[in-house]
Amino acid sequence: MNEFRYKALVLWVILLGASVVPSAANAQARGGPPMGVPGSAAARIPAGPMADPAAMPGSQAGPPDWTTGANEHNISGLERAEAAQQARMSKPQADRARELARGSPDSYELDRSGALAIRGEVMVAGLDAAGFTHLIRAGFTVVRKEDIPQLGMTLAVVTWGDKPARRAIGKLRSLEPGGTYAFNHVMFESGARNTISTNMANRSEESGQYMARIGLIDTGVAPNKFEDPNHRVVRQNFTSSKSKPELHGTAVSELLVRGGGIVTVYAADIFGSDRRGGTSELLVRALGWMAGERVPVINVSLVGPVNSIVAGAVSHLVSSGYLIVAPVGNDGTAARPMFPASYKGVIAVSAADDNGRLLPEASRVTRVDFVAPGIASVSGIDGREVEVRGTSFAAPIVSRLLAEHLSAPNPADAKYAVEQLELSARRPKLDRKWFGHGLVPADQAAR
Repeated sequence: MNEFRYKALVLWVILLGASVVPSAANAQARGGPPMGVPGSAAARIPAGPMADPAAMPGSQAGPPDWTTGANEHNISGLERAEAAQQARMSKPQADRARELARGSPDSYELDRSGALAIRGEVMVAGLDAAGFTHLIRAGFTVVRKEDIPQLGMTLAVVTWGDKPARRAIGKLRSLEPGGTYAFNHVMFESGARNTISTNMANRSEESGQYMARIGLIDTGVAPNKFEDPNHRVVRQNFTSSKSKPELHGTAVSELLVRGGGIVTVYAADIFGSDRRGGTSELLVRALGWMAGERVPVINVSLVGPVNSIVAGAVSHLVSSGYLIVAPVGNDGTAARPMFPASYKGVIAVSAADDNGRLLPEASRVTRVDFVAPGIASVSGIDGREVEVRGTSFAAPIVSRLLAEHLSAPNPADAKYAVEQLELSARRPKLDRKWFGHGLVPADQAAR
């Protein structure tokens, strides 16, 4: 290479770097790389702690509209690469998804990030009647369709013959680019179970006079779980199968009512007794039910991949003054951002042991708002004591405390409830970056 060509090449590299660096800096100034789904630059999910005003409920900036006009083809190559990086699954999650997909290939498939989804099913939002007619004429079948006015959307599930969902999504985007399309992802519980314990956790015998209404989206809750007349469970089954009580949902519901006061838990079973439960579709429908009942605090002790239609539902609720609480997951140091905890405005919760140290399995992610005790003794389905652990069981502690300050959905009151919990939280000297606003005091958690 002669000297002239060498200098020209160096100059070209310098100019290329100058064009890329400001874009990265601007992204950082907006709160970090997007935590989310492909879409326009204005519609990406920002990272960052809850203290960021743009991430607080009721932000003047407003949430992105995920339900209309989201077109992945409009984003740049750099943004697509950033979104793909954030969508990657952790190895434990990917291994679990792969094992289930191999075991039931007729029921499941994997998306490009390795996340588990219902085979052949595509969630659709943002289309009018003419759009659906166009899809049907092109060979698609509308399997289910439901108006969810509380979330400002019409949600449908479509299939394209026996073709996998990843192929169907590509075809849908070419037919109706104004719609929003997503895999019908399968969610996972975020906690361990069935460890026998000898000691029940401390509980207060004193009852206060406050009233709390808390939503629970999980597995089924065992009937006649609570003997205290101050505790009530309103159940709703969103699956096509029979509702099936499981330890996970039952344990979370027990943790939600621990303490004084009158507590009503709105329990949505999105798992049922079918392996095709626990999907993004059912999660959205359950969120719509919570909004219809005006349940101000919603606990979702589940983890899953990023999903554009779920993001739209979450965004709608957060901007309306609801608080959604979710665990960060149990992938330890191998963790990747999980959802719904990583969506903008969701209260992300990690878990600590009795000494205030993070559980070894708690996901080490920077998007954390609070940490709460993640080991508890509860009564299992058969009434025997069971020890549960994981971020799933830290989330309901935070949900309960927030519900004491939020009687109805309201952006200003939701912000106040978070601020009150911030004031009581304690940040440790070590591992501060994993604690968000801090650890919820143990005396509050065990009331």
